[in-house]
Formats: sequence, C-alpha cells, structure tokens
Amino acid sequence: MVAKSAEDIRGREFDWLAVDSDGYVALFSTAGAGYAPAEFLRDTDAHDAAIEHILALSASTKARFAPQLAPGLKNTWLLVAERGLFAFDSDPIGGPYRLVAAPELPIRITGLPNSIAATVRLVSLGHLRFAEVDTVPEEKLRE
Repeated sequence: MVAKSAEDIRGREFDWLAVDSDGYVALFSTAGAGYAPAEFLRDTDAHDAAIEHILALSASTKARFAPQLAPGLKNTWLLVAERGLFAFDSDPIGGPYRLVAAPELPIRITGLPNSIAATVRLVSLGHLRFAEVDTVPEEKLRE
C-alpha cells in the first residue's frame, strides 16, 4: 500500500468504490481529472483489488442502461451494473461525476463478500442516494 496524492493520479484513469445512505454501492471512474477522496487515495490498490473481485463475481442482475463501447474494449461500467453497482464517470477535464450505468436490482454492501465490503466502507457517502442522483458534483463528495 502506497498512498497517492491527487496530483499523482491526475491525467490517469482510476476507479474507486463508495457506499451511500441506502447501503448501495457505486463505482466512480475519475477519467483522469475527477475528484478522488482522501480515503481512496490512501490505498488505491485496495480499490483495484476490490473492483477485480467484483468483476469476478457472477452477474446478478441486468443493467437498466450502460454506454456502448467500441468492440474490443472492456465495458467495466456495464459489468459492474450487472453485478448490482451504480457506475459514475467524470470527464478528462474534471467536473461532476455523471451516472453512466445502473442496475435493475442494486446490491447492498451487505450482499458483498466481507473483503470487498471492507474496502467499500472506506468511502461512505451517507448524504447521497445513488438511486436518486444523475450527477454528483465534487462538493457533494467532500461533505
């Protein structure tokens, strides 16, 4: 585990996980300029490992919607939505995170293996409800 700074990850794609007030889980993709919480920056490797474990799980639902990517590209947003997670993406020039994929049946953190849930709990966004937002501005992530 090597802590990173916001400057260390600027310009590079990083994904992190969070839990909301309903216990739902979301993946956030920085796109190289999205806000990254300090709790994530302390151990980006833990988030990478948790995301890989989630992607290794069997699909548990269908995605209500997800972007279509060019052939040959791994659609992580679709894959996590099929495992019950919401997916938000930022923009390469920064700005808010936008909902890009959503599951038909969201999974709660209690439905994840303990090793994954422990990492997800590191970024708790108890003032948000992923099922009710389309956009998450940086200031909401700092609360």
